[in-house]
Amino acid sequence: MKYTALLFIVFIALGFKTEPNALLCSSAVNTTTNYTEGVSGLIIINDFSAADSKRENEFGDAEDWLQLHNTTGNTLQLEEGKWFLTDDTGAPQKFELPELTIEPYGSLIIWCDNLNTEGDEIHTNFKISSSGERLGLFYDNSEAVVMIDLYEVEVREQSMN
Repeated sequence: MKYTALLFIVFIALGFKTEPNALLCSSAVNTTTNYTEGVSGLIIINDFSAADSKRENEFGDAEDWLQLHNTTGNTLQLEEGKWFLTDDTGAPQKFELPELTIEPYGSLIIWCDNLNTEGDEIHTNFKISSSGERLGLFYDNSEAVVMIDLYEVEVREQSMN
């Protein structure tokens, strides 16, 4: 286990995407996976929009957003106080996600509009820079804050939506 964790950290430091490691995840129960140690690759940031969004949030505003995607056939339950989003990898716990459930192969929009609220939808305490930055998904496994996914926001003429 010690060498697996070290290898995992080396892959992260070098920027490699790793496959999920059975030693790092808990087993699925009733097709729901509860993460108690963090797993890379099962939930990812797969899309975003910065500066020119065509989606509107529950307030009717077209704001920046990112999308979390469940890459598995299991329902994922993310524990409150364990999962974080950031636009600053030097501050991996910038925005704490509330308890979430994402259906098998499902996605969830998170608004990156600096409102820092939770209601019908989740709103982070940061905006996405249209000039480029990194968006990170992190997990606190009680021993360390582990990077689960890193998404490079590139400067483009149009959003990816």
